[in-house]
Amino acid sequence: MTYEEVVSQLQKQGYRLTAARRHVIAALCSHPQFLGAYDIHHVLELNGIHIGVSSVYRVLELLETMALLQREEFGSGSERFRLRAGHTHHHAHQLVCSRCGRTEEFAGCPLQSWAQNLESQSGYRIQEHWLRFFGLCPHCQTNTPALKQPTADANPHEGADNRTQVPEPEN
Repeated sequence: MTYEEVVSQLQKQGYRLTAARRHVIAALCSHPQFLGAYDIHHVLELNGIHIGVSSVYRVLELLETMALLQREEFGSGSERFRLRAGHTHHHAHQLVCSRCGRTEEFAGCPLQSWAQNLESQSGYRIQEHWLRFFGLCPHCQTNTPALKQPTADANPHEGADNRTQVPEPEN
């Protein structure tokens, strides 16, 4: 979904377009991958936009209630979100780094024929599915000694330029 489509949905349902909503929507629009509330907060802070994490959570909750967001739980139990890609059913096939949480989607659906076979055998109508592989991304493999355990405040991508530009939302 585009920024304009999300804003239009908010306005159609009578919601005000607050600064927090504009900025969180802009961050989600500029990142097609799944982001947690703290990821969004971090992106906004890097761009000089100061919105509390609780406000980010409230915007995410509203967008999810409106069925504009897709929520995913990842291996660590954390929840991440991204805007829905329109009104089609989406299923994701992802590689997830167990250490830093980086995710990458891969194309193709290796489960499609299996899902169709399962439908015909079970009588279920499968609406969506996910496939996730968990492991270490190339960066974490090369930059983390094998015996070293991650700490809560460790950043495996430290030293990299992680600044992400968020387009200024339109009023």
